Amino acid sequence: MSKRHFPGETIGIIGSSITSALLAQTAGALGYRVASLVTAEENPVRQFASWQTLTESYNLQALTFFAERVDLVATEVGILTNADLQLLASLTDLTLSDNLMAMTTDRLIEKSYLDSRRCLVPPFSLVTTLPDVTEAVESIGFPAVLKSSQRHVEGADDHVMLYSEEDYPAAEEKLNQGACILEAWIPAETTASLTILRNERGEILIYPAFEVVDLASGRQRYQYPIEVEDAVTAEMNRLAQLVAESLDLRGSLTLSFLVTSANVVYITSLSIGLGEEAMFTLGSMSLSQFEGASRAMMGLPLPELELTYPAAIAYPIEDLNQEAVLTQYMLRTDWAFALFNPIGNPTEQLTGFVTVTGKSIDDCLLQVDVTDITK
Repeated sequence: MSKRHFPGETIGIIGSSITSALLAQTAGALGYRVASLVTAEENPVRQFASWQTLTESYNLQALTFFAERVDLVATEVGILTNADLQLLASLTDLTLSDNLMAMTTDRLIEKSYLDSRRCLVPPFSLVTTLPDVTEAVESIGFPAVLKSSQRHVEGADDHVMLYSEEDYPAAEEKLNQGACILEAWIPAETTASLTILRNERGEILIYPAFEVVDLASGRQRYQYPIEVEDAVTAEMNRLAQLVAESLDLRGSLTLSFLVTSANVVYITSLSIGLGEEAMFTLGSMSLSQFEGASRAMMGLPLPELELTYPAAIAYPIEDLNQEAVLTQYMLRTDWAFALFNPIGNPTEQLTGFVTVTGKSIDDCLLQVDVTDITK
């Protein structure tokens, strides 16, 4: 049942990432108490939490203890099972429908649900043995991507690319960890990420789609405006609203897309909550995704969104020259800096994102070159 939460109530956050820390900071600024459940003593959430519980694992006892002491709970993706989420929902307010609980923990359910809603997803097949893989390849073809079906298992995000039968030994090793999804590899012109918010009143706020660009380090940068046709943008927005409403979303949902050269739009994944791309919105937009997601979960109204600048590119600071970044930090008011020094880190060890703003993507790239902030 949908609820509204008022300042003074306690919001419970499970997980210890930077995004959880920023969600905790935002909730506190809105007048809420913040409780935190983590498995690592040194974590960035601690400095923003009213109280924090440290546990060896997210087991039944720890989750029960935590849920009974908070008014609403939010959790990171990939750390809890469907049964864990069902337990939380029985003890406190969890802003996830039954379908979302299942989809956020199981890739097979996610893809089957999207397929049933006539959303285009890459062809896929459930595989548990190597013979399953060889049979699935006959219809899916090479190359293909092997992914863990369950998101909470160790190595769930370590996907295996299959280019030929020579990659079967790696596939068999992956299958030893549990059931997997074999998914067709789609040659795409653009990889995009889009976040949608929805509160219990049914109000919706859709953030502009960001282009996701892979960096040599294995990390990613995010930029807008995305260089696709208006019809593609409209289709991504339509799909996001369709999925959010069909799942009775309350909070935030991030959709990952692939756009082909023929402007065909595939949904590759759904994710509750916020990822690191949400840091892109700090300073570059009138409402950060952290504040927007907090407002949506608590039942607060969602304001209109305004872009602060026509274009922006966000880089992880780990891929930048930190000394050059800090020079710009002391000089500029037009860039956005989401920089953090988690408790336990050396003072000089920063994490976060630097968002370069400008009139266009080319203008942003020129500023990056002139300031020499890249390594």
